[in-house]
Amino acid sequence: MTAQPRSRAERTAIDWEVRLRDPGVDERELRAFRAWHDGAPEHAAAWTSLQRQLGQMGGRGGRAGGEGLAVARALRKPVEERRRALRAGFGMAMLAITGAGSWKLAHELGYDATWRSAVGERGAATLADGSALRFDAASRIDLAGGAGPVRLHLRQGQLLVRARGALTVAVGGAEIDCNGAELCAGRLVQRGIAAVRGGEARLRLPGRAPVALASGDVLTFDGAGGAAGALPSPLSFNAASGWTRGILVADRLPLPDVAEAFGRYHRDIVRVGGTAASRVISGVFRLDDLDGALRQIGGALPVRVARYGMLAIIE
Repeated sequence: MTAQPRSRAERTAIDWEVRLRDPGVDERELRAFRAWHDGAPEHAAAWTSLQRQLGQMGGRGGRAGGEGLAVARALRKPVEERRRALRAGFGMAMLAITGAGSWKLAHELGYDATWRSAVGERGAATLADGSALRFDAASRIDLAGGAGPVRLHLRQGQLLVRARGALTVAVGGAEIDCNGAELCAGRLVQRGIAAVRGGEARLRLPGRAPVALASGDVLTFDGAGGAAGALPSPLSFNAASGWTRGILVADRLPLPDVAEAFGRYHRDIVRVGGTAASRVISGVFRLDDLDGALRQIGGALPVRVARYGMLAIIE
């Protein structure tokens, strides 16, 4: 039986689904989406239908074959990977990585990372020296080869390592050295964080003097190399590593950072626009409860939260 061709509204809805999953989406595109969605009943109907299908494909007991399998897998991948896989998933059963550009594409998607975790799935590993490694959902970590101290490159996400010896973690343009300490490191958007317990560490930022961290210290830093450098955080080590227990502890955390944290745990798209992009929030959020977090945000700040199926816009 031949599938019916999609209408123009359905094709546009799919295109918006892909575009809105791009982490670089801006306020102009959010306004354009709302104008399209509200511009005609068939647009809203096509979007609602697509969101319902995505929920069925990505949820438990959803369709397991063909196009549904490709889309479901795409929805469980980190933000950048989902954007690419969704574009392919609606047109073929699997995302194939072949041809001359295969290595580059595999690297961009994180397939060549030493350790990688899917959306909503935290991971763990043991390094060759016995150091215990835990990493957040939607993380990508490389282990550098060669002799010398262990060196981890955190491409994306967060990690917690109980180092047995000398170890360096590279994250967001910074390098963090420790020896026999428990180190938590990661970043959200351009904000990096480093926390140490049971030992000492050293944070090195490009063009700046190294910053020492004593046991219990938590620092935030600009992963883009901005003028702020490293700043002390009021968070405790336990709060900074809250993701290991499924919680996000926010202390004046920008809303775009909150949205990214939840993007590691949910297939839904959360976008922050307008004046909301400059708002900060403090509180404790359960990472498995996106709807609860959106209610918390709406109740604590003068922002509007609008839901369009699996899309949430905060503005």
